[in-house]
Amino acid sequence: MSGDVADLVVGEIIEIKYRVPQRSYEDSGEPLLSDRWFVAEIIHQDYDAPPVARLADGQFTDIRPYMTWRRISGINGPRFTGARG
Repeated sequence: MSGDVADLVVGEIIEIKYRVPQRSYEDSGEPLLSDRWFVAEIIHQDYDAPPVARLADGQFTDIRPYMTWRRISGINGPRFTGARG
């Protein structure tokens, strides 16, 4: 994490780490997982609730204290590039 969720401000661009399933060409029975970073913009900050972010694909998510996220330096607006990993 790159700071406290209470420090996030509306309009700030961050990346959120998600663990997503990976395509498997073998049927080993065990799911293959991959860590991916998704770009998001903080769209709502209320100090009584978790901040709300809009992901690059348009979905919304709360930024919870247990989530891994980081600030993106040098970006001053909603310029989404999709998933990074």
